[in-house]
Amino acid sequence: MRGFSSRTALSAAEDADLVAEWRMAEPAWQTFFVASQLTRAVRIRMRLVPEDHEVRVLEESWEVTRVGDPPQLKMSGAYSRGPGRTVSSRYRIERGDNGGSEATETFRFDSLELRDPLQSVVLKSGWTWRSVILGKL
Repeated sequence: MRGFSSRTALSAAEDADLVAEWRMAEPAWQTFFVASQLTRAVRIRMRLVPEDHEVRVLEESWEVTRVGDPPQLKMSGAYSRGPGRTVSSRYRIERGDNGGSEATETFRFDSLELRDPLQSVVLKSGWTWRSVILGKL
């Protein structure tokens, strides 16, 4: 998955054992994310709780806007916390072989593509995937 990154060396402020997110702020990916016209950023923070055999999970998302010239992505004030689904698509309209217009999908991101593989590994390992909305991770 392009642009996906997981990290285990985290700052104390992130308060997690593992973080999965689109790394939109990295200069190498800025052009790709601006061109894809994403409107939301997604991050999944996970805390391992071995004594309970569970992974506590906090899903976060933010609206992003494009600013400047050349445009760069910036996080806006709209923030949500808890499980959710974000789907972003981009299409190119072209004239088809029959002369009519055809839409071809050129980009797609579904936040389930980030969450589902993580959740699957946790559950197949016999652990519990516990979503956290309120309180501490």
